[in-house]
Amino acid sequence: MRSWSDSPFPSREELSGVPEGKAISQDNGESRLVYEIKDSPGWLAKLYKRPADAGRISDLQRLVYLPTVMSQADQDLVDRCLAWPTTRLYDGSDLVGVVMAKAPDGFYAPLKALSGWQDPAPLPLDWLMKPADKCAQVGLRRPDLDLRLRAVEELLAVGDLFARHDIVYGDWSYRNALWNQHTGEVFVIDMDSCGIGSREWVESPGWADPLFPDRSRRPTVASDSYKLAVLTVRCLTAQRQDPVDALRDVERSTRDASLGGLLRRTLTATRLEDRPKCAELLEAVRRIRGTTASAGPSATSGSRAGADNVTTWVKVGPRAGAGTARSAEATASARPSGTTRAASDASGTDGAAASNVTGSVNLRDRSAARPPASSPEPSPSPSSAGSGRSGPGSGSVSAAGGSGTGATPTPGSVPPTSHTPRPAARSTSRSAARRAAMARGRSGRTAPAAARRPRRHAVTVMLFCALVAALCVARYVLGWI
Repeated sequence: MRSWSDSPFPSREELSGVPEGKAISQDNGESRLVYEIKDSPGWLAKLYKRPADAGRISDLQRLVYLPTVMSQADQDLVDRCLAWPTTRLYDGSDLVGVVMAKAPDGFYAPLKALSGWQDPAPLPLDWLMKPADKCAQVGLRRPDLDLRLRAVEELLAVGDLFARHDIVYGDWSYRNALWNQHTGEVFVIDMDSCGIGSREWVESPGWADPLFPDRSRRPTVASDSYKLAVLTVRCLTAQRQDPVDALRDVERSTRDASLGGLLRRTLTATRLEDRPKCAELLEAVRRIRGTTASAGPSATSGSRAGADNVTTWVKVGPRAGAGTARSAEATASARPSGTTRAASDASGTDGAAASNVTGSVNLRDRSAARPPASSPEPSPSPSSAGSGRSGPGSGSVSAAGGSGTGATPTPGSVPPTSHTPRPAARSTSRSAARRAAMARGRSGRTAPAAARRPRRHAVTVMLFCALVAALCVARYVLGWI
C-alpha cells in the first residue's frame, strides 16, 4: 500500500467519517489518541490534544496537497518512506486531527524477552544505536554496514526531499523513524508536525544545534541538515557520543574520506551558508553503496563517450591522390551562397573539396546523440587573401595557381562563423563546371584536354591538304583546256 497515493479519504473529512477502531497510543506527545480507522485497514487517525491554530491549519493544508505538484520520483519516495498526512479531520470548524498511513509490516518485528516472544512491535531507528550483540539477544538481525548505509541513504533522501520543498521537520531523532531489519529501509512518522519554511521550536535531548543555541531562532532547513548529519554518524557507528569524535570511525568503516569530510563541515561550520547541502551527503553515501543516480541524460545507445571528454583539435589535411585543387574550387563554388561546409558534408555534395582542406576542426560538444552546430569551412589568413576566399578564421583553403598559401591555425584558434566566396572565383569556376558537363554529354566521359588538341590539329591539316590538291587539279584541268 502506498502511504499517500492510495488514501481512500478526501483531503478534508469530518471526524465522524473516521470511526474509531483499535487504539495505537494515547497521550503521546502532541496527540491525545492514535487509532486504527474501522473498516479501513492500514490507515490511522491522529487526534490532537487541542485544535490547531491558524498557522498550523495553513501548513497542514499545504502539506496535504504538496505531493500533487511533486515529480513522480518524489511521489514514490513519499509513498514508500513517509507517513504523509492525507486528510485533515474537522470537528465543526476546528481542525482536530489528520489521517495517515500505518507503517508497513516490514517495520514491525516480534522481540524475544525472558517470558518468550512478544507480539510484533514497531522497530524504531534506536535499534541501530545498539551493539550488534544486543540486537541478536532480542531476535533481531545484526545490522551490518550495508544495512546501516541503506538506512542512512533513505534518511538523507527524505532530508533532500524536504530541503527542495522547504519543509522543516525539526524533530529528527531515533524514535521518529522506523527501521526494517531485513532491507534497511526507513519510515519517517509524525509528518503532520512539519512546517513550511520554518516551524515552532522542538528538539529532543542530545540533538542541540550549536548555531541554534536557544529558542530565539525558529528551526529551518539548515537546522535540519545538522540533525541529519548527527543521525548519519550515529547510525553508521552505533555511538551516541559527540558525533565529531565518531567521524574517524565513519571514515574507517566506509573507507571513504569524502563522506567524513562533508559530515565534519556540517557539524563544525560556524555559518549556516558553510554547511553542505543534504544532497551532497546523499550523493556521497550513494557513491559508497554504488547506487549513484544518473548524472545527466544518457547518450544514445551505441554512441561513444560524451562530448565532455573532447579537449583538443584535430588537424585535417589533403589525402594523397584525392583530386586537384581546381575541382575542389569548382565544387565549393557550386554550393549556394551562404551554405556552410557542415551542411554540404551532410548532403554528400562536397566530398572532393574536403580532400583539399587544411585547417582545424573543433570537436568539442560533438557526440552521436547531438550533432555539432553547423560551422563553415576555414578561411585564409591575411597572407592568403588572394586565394579566392575571404573572411575571419584560422584555417585556409588553397588552390593550384593561387596567389597565397593557407596558414595552419594553432590549437587555440577559434573556427570561423561565416564565409562568403568571391563572385569572380564563383563565375570562373561555374564556367569550368559547365564546360566539363558539356564534354561529358558528348563523349560519356571527360576526355583529357591534351588528348583533344592533337585530334583537332590533324583534322585541320587534312582539310588544308585536300583544298590545296583540289586547287592544283582545277588549275591543271583549266590549263589543258
